[in-house]
Amino acid sequence: MDDQNKLDFKGRVAIITGAGSGMGREHALMLASRGAKVVVNDISIEGAERTVKEIIEAAGTAVVDNNDIITKAPDLVKTAVDSFGRLDIVVNNAGNMGFGRFWETESSQWWHVFDTHVKGTVEVTRHAMPYLIESGSGRLINISSSAMLGTPNASAYGAAKAAIWGLGNSLAMEAKEFGVQVTTLHPSAWTPMTEHAFDNPAVHKVLREKLPAVAVSAFVTWLAHQDTTVYGECFQVSGASAGRTSFGVMPRTRVSSLTPEEWVKSTESIMQNYELTPLRNVSESLRAELIFLDPSMENEIPLDAADVSSISPERIAGYEKK
Repeated sequence: MDDQNKLDFKGRVAIITGAGSGMGREHALMLASRGAKVVVNDISIEGAERTVKEIIEAAGTAVVDNNDIITKAPDLVKTAVDSFGRLDIVVNNAGNMGFGRFWETESSQWWHVFDTHVKGTVEVTRHAMPYLIESGSGRLINISSSAMLGTPNASAYGAAKAAIWGLGNSLAMEAKEFGVQVTTLHPSAWTPMTEHAFDNPAVHKVLREKLPAVAVSAFVTWLAHQDTTVYGECFQVSGASAGRTSFGVMPRTRVSSLTPEEWVKSTESIMQNYELTPLRNVSESLRAELIFLDPSMENEIPLDAADVSSISPERIAGYEKK
């Protein structure tokens, strides 16, 4: 590819969590190859040092950060600002996995997986956001997973990824007026983590041959660029393909009386498979529910029916005092 056509990140500063290996490493390498100054964060200092060494040997700029994203997020952000004077991009990529039946898993193990994904993402984002706003073209990319749809023997992972998806949707609406673009990804790739997540050799073969981690990095790098205007969505990224995702609902079933016996009679109806209607946020969902029950209100209920951004500061203050 002609260097003139490469997306230019000169002067931009990025934090990549979990960048010592796997997808995070590839994100850091690709952003650095386009001129970004990268903070390579990983709980494994050896892994972070390897990634930074590779970036520097390729004439890029990067620094190592070994702060725990759960407890030391402010120090991670400080590394970026102290090293490079600003922060423009955050990719919340760090994660881990644990396997076992929910009721047989030790509470501390379950919460460790959940907190690494969710609390780590929350705390890094919380402390990075003022700098992303100051950037004027901040980019926040959160890594969720299709595991949020449910996966046996990995309930902490699935629950955490669902939380990240919900967080991303909310932040995308909150942050856009401040110039920060937020996007969520459901990536699939061959990484050290997925290598041990599947037993099926056919799955291994396709992941290894068709879904390299660098493919996700190409998509992440595009989203992270200051000229990219696509954001606020959730994308499923797999190899040389990507698809925009949304929550979908089937047609509603109405009952004639509010009794459990009436729902017994409606079992077949509510369990039939129909064409899905995509719903991108809570306002669209609530509006669809209300209009189904009272079609005459279609022109009265706005598209942002459940948007709480218009709540007055006085009401918020009153809520906080309760």
